[in-house]
This record gives sequence, structure tokens and C-alpha cells, in this order.
Amino acid sequence: MKREQRLARACETINRETDLIIRVHLAERWCGYDIVRLSECPGKKECGMVQCEIINAEEEKAIDQLILDYYKQQDIREKIRENIKYSNS
Repeated sequence: MKREQRLARACETINRETDLIIRVHLAERWCGYDIVRLSECPGKKECGMVQCEIINAEEEKAIDQLILDYYKQQDIREKIRENIKYSNS
């Protein structure tokens, strides 16, 4: 599962508006799931910041939504399994 969105935000550090790409993936691993952050900012070289507060805040929102979507999907799958189980009886 993945979540991707583009945002135009004013960056105070470089003093201009930038187009952020917020990209978060829920990656399946052998021992569970990992959250992979792949966000991009075209002004990162000018800015020089390693951890951007704007990107971190937007990624957290995207992660919360991704987890909600995941649990909704699990609930739907469980209902389908139950329907199949009762229809085969």
C-alpha cells in the first residue's frame, strides 16, 4: 500500500514556495510491516536541512491515513472470508 500527494508550501528557510512530493509506503516484511518514507523536496539542496519539519508533519498525516486504510482493508477482507465461509456451509 502506498500514499502519495503533491503539496505547494511556503518554505521559510529558502524564502519561497516549493512543491513537495509526500510519498509513504507500507511495505510488507517477513516479520510484519515497515513504513518507508520516500518524500522529496526540490529545494533540499538550497535548504541544507536534513529533517524538514514540513515534510515530517505531512508524512505523519499520510502515515496515519495509510494505517487507517490498511485496517479498513483488513476488516473488508475478514467480512469477505466470513461470507465465503457461511456460503460454503
